[in-house]
Amino acid sequence: MAATIELSSNALDNLCQSYHDHNYQSNQPRNLEVLSYEHFSNADTVTGFLGRHQILTLQVRRIDNIGKEHFEKIRFFTKSPPLELISRMIYIEEMGVFKKEMHVYHELLPEFEKIFPNVAPKCYYADERLLVFEHLADQGFRMAAERDGILNYAHLHYALKSVAALHASSIVYEVRHGCKLNELHPETVLENAYPLGQSEQHSRILNFKNANLVFIELIKNLKKYQHHLDYILHEFPKRISLIFQLVQTSTKYLNVFNHGDLWANNVMFQYDKFGESPLQCRLVDFQLSRYAPPMLDLMALLTIPTTSSFRKKYMPELLSDYYRFMTDFLKREQLSIEDFLTPSEFDEMIVKFRIVGLIESLMFSHLTDLPTELTASVMGSSNGFDEFFGSRRVDLCLKAFKSDDIYRERLTDMLEDFIDSFILNDKN
Repeated sequence: MAATIELSSNALDNLCQSYHDHNYQSNQPRNLEVLSYEHFSNADTVTGFLGRHQILTLQVRRIDNIGKEHFEKIRFFTKSPPLELISRMIYIEEMGVFKKEMHVYHELLPEFEKIFPNVAPKCYYADERLLVFEHLADQGFRMAAERDGILNYAHLHYALKSVAALHASSIVYEVRHGCKLNELHPETVLENAYPLGQSEQHSRILNFKNANLVFIELIKNLKKYQHHLDYILHEFPKRISLIFQLVQTSTKYLNVFNHGDLWANNVMFQYDKFGESPLQCRLVDFQLSRYAPPMLDLMALLTIPTTSSFRKKYMPELLSDYYRFMTDFLKREQLSIEDFLTPSEFDEMIVKFRIVGLIESLMFSHLTDLPTELTASVMGSSNGFDEFFGSRRVDLCLKAFKSDDIYRERLTDMLEDFIDSFILNDKN
């Protein structure tokens, strides 16, 4: 059984103080006393690749304004590093994901919440071993995608509104402080997904190379490209490697705080009373945040959970939704979007960064779309993790490609869009 993070009395006290400050009037004295707590995994939690997800339940005594005593139960959602899985911890520590997310929730998102609220879950406690959040599931929030990872127009529309609020908060925050975000909070935006200047043995470099081995083998199985196979296999690694430069802080375009990890499972939605139409969403998991052009987030969100046919039909309209949201958010702060991002600059970025969406889609989906039966051992043991990120990844992905319809259809669609748009199109 996985080890559970024990909470000190000081941590519990800080958690209660933060919960009180978020949920009660600031001038009201704190009246919560922790009697006991439970910290465990259950059916509500999904194991994360870069962290363990659990439920923290506090039994508290509360005294109301007239002195009456109440006994209550408060539930929280927690994230902690998988300390007992040594190889995965090495990967996590080299990437610095948990430390980064701690800084994001401790320093930056509380400030953004004051500008445009309800973009991310409230974080009541943050240190390098434990993050404690409001339990969004108790408020009716849930993930929307099925096994294929697809989101429809309505869900993307609301997700874009939250992303626009996040980006607009970044702009407003900089205006108020008269300083760039990466100067104010460098640890929240240090590039850790595609770092430059690292050794060939760095975990992210090795991960990228191993992913490319998968893509090369999958391309060999696409009958459509047999006449151009040698050219495609030669060009593919060069084109996909462009992401290392494209995700960096730009010297030409507007930079904002990017979520950096926008696939379907990192966007949670709250629904109407029938449980069908989304009303709002929250962005979760800020482990790969960066300071870069907003189009990086947009292309990831509009590519990873969509199909090429959907994008051809709806991407222009959804991008217009985002620009309109940004315009409206900045207007609330008496700012004009054209002082930061003109329509022509926005259109230029669409062309420049569209490739990033497809690269991210491939990098995420060749892992996240794998059938559960093939990934169970990976999530549960150090040996499985090592094998997957080393010798067995190609074998597992090829097996899924040949045996699982969803995996084959999703990866084929991504590869064909990438090859047709950014390899063969250049050749022609």
